[in-house]
Amino acid sequence: MSRKRKSQTETLLDQQQILKQYGLTKAAIRKYFPKPQVKTVRGRHGAHWTVGVWPEEQVLRMLEHPEIAKLRAERQQQDEQQRQMREIAALFREYSPEAYVRRAQELKRSFVLHVGPTNSGKTFDAIEDLKRNTPGTYLSPLRLLALEMYDKINAAGIPCSMLTGEEYLPVENALVVSSTVELADTRTRFRTAVIDEAQLIADPSRGASWLRAICLVDAEVVHICMAPEALSYIQKLIESFGDRYSVVRHKRLAPLRYGGECRGYADLRPDDAVICFSRKSVLSTAALLEKNGFRASVIYGALPPEARRNEVRKYQEGENNIVVATDAIGLGISLPIKRIVFAETEKFDGRRFRPLNTAEINQIGGRAGRYGLNEYGEVLVLGEDMNIRDKLGRSVPNVRAACVAFPREVLSTAYPLSLLLKTWQGMEKSPDFMREDMRDAQLLLGRLHGRELEQDRELLFDLITCPIDSGSEELIGYWTVCARAILRHRPVPHPYFDTETLLGCELQYKAFDIRHQLLRRIGQEDDSTAERRAICEKIAALMRESKEEYIRRCRVCGRELPIGSMFNYCEDCFSLVKTGL
Repeated sequence: MSRKRKSQTETLLDQQQILKQYGLTKAAIRKYFPKPQVKTVRGRHGAHWTVGVWPEEQVLRMLEHPEIAKLRAERQQQDEQQRQMREIAALFREYSPEAYVRRAQELKRSFVLHVGPTNSGKTFDAIEDLKRNTPGTYLSPLRLLALEMYDKINAAGIPCSMLTGEEYLPVENALVVSSTVELADTRTRFRTAVIDEAQLIADPSRGASWLRAICLVDAEVVHICMAPEALSYIQKLIESFGDRYSVVRHKRLAPLRYGGECRGYADLRPDDAVICFSRKSVLSTAALLEKNGFRASVIYGALPPEARRNEVRKYQEGENNIVVATDAIGLGISLPIKRIVFAETEKFDGRRFRPLNTAEINQIGGRAGRYGLNEYGEVLVLGEDMNIRDKLGRSVPNVRAACVAFPREVLSTAYPLSLLLKTWQGMEKSPDFMREDMRDAQLLLGRLHGRELEQDRELLFDLITCPIDSGSEELIGYWTVCARAILRHRPVPHPYFDTETLLGCELQYKAFDIRHQLLRRIGQEDDSTAERRAICEKIAALMRESKEEYIRRCRVCGRELPIGSMFNYCEDCFSLVKTGL
């Protein structure tokens, strides 16, 4: 009789056993399971305690509860995803930068490393050698700089074509190609190549293009122009190729000094460049300066290249006598500026407002003082800011890691594209290399759904890696419309933004750029040159008009806010707002 009762004794499971056997969470047990029975557990040395237990049959019944079944399925899916991510991470490690190095070792090249600060003649010397030894290529960090070199090389009587993400300007019998670094030609053998601003090899968004160019551009002589902080890393990289190199050190041709505080309009002079860090601030500052007798050229990232070029031309030819610009001025735009005046000393980096770092201060401030025009360059700050004074001229930490591109080879695997991108973003950095930032690609992929995600993987990747201003919801929306049209084999719509305003013109131009790049990714050419030229002409007309509508005013009293104001209120109204009156 006792033996029969023992065989019918219920099996009791405590919480730890349920977690281990059935993959539930403590929260799910607390929420869905009935109140447990109590069981006394005795230890080896006489100690005892109580734990909650449930009969196994009751546990099995609870597992059939719809909510619990759903939670278990989600947990299993998460476990499977984690397993796949471990496999993907191992796969990514197979596509290391050493593959680039192995290919670089097959090329026969010599390198000239031009090292120095801004306005030290690095690029000038490299371009002079390029002119003497064609055929060649110049690789630029900016469209505007590629266009500037296109003009200069053609003006020297050497036929030069230009290739950027948005336009191709072919020249018959061209001996030189001036292009942005992303479009570097790695198939043609050149006599001379010039790679500019190579310290950007460490940029998490674009640095992979510099790494690819340095490793794979095929030329007898490769000139690499860089800031001093990149030298040791690039030397180490070239040594891994087994190639010869020489180092040419450049000094600033016009010394740079800190000029102290600029107190306002009265302290500004012709040939100054006033630096702000947003489109609104640039336009507002230009409007205030024009009300005070200046003629301002404006330069900021959202302006189309042709419009920026026009603003530069007006300043160079004396039509305008002062420049108002964002940090777009910092990379290679040649302007006869004597003084840089920081009206703002913080910038929004996509996540937060932060003080300028040493590299940014030196890059922007270094634009002051043109050799042959100014005895020295000077950097000032509107108001007090010790950050600029303390960091100007200081050395920048050495580049320690280059950026590596997302490997297209993994697109042939069966893993979901979203999981490939997620795993790539989550992997740890290696000591010598960082991974290309694919957050924009993740954002764009998230705008597609359903059958759109079942398309050819290579095509999807080409679409979501189209360069786009991810801070503009309008442009993301237009990209989404175009991408869906391509995936559904429908005509890609023309841009539809209002061109009666400056902002609308800027959006329309960028939208044409998006359309052009997307079509090129599917093998179609789209000649929107006439439309773009019309937009640039409209922008030029809007720039000629009074900029007074862009002046920032106090939200309370409507008074004009001074240059460099960080707030939306004047001092008097700010005091009232702060006290709640």
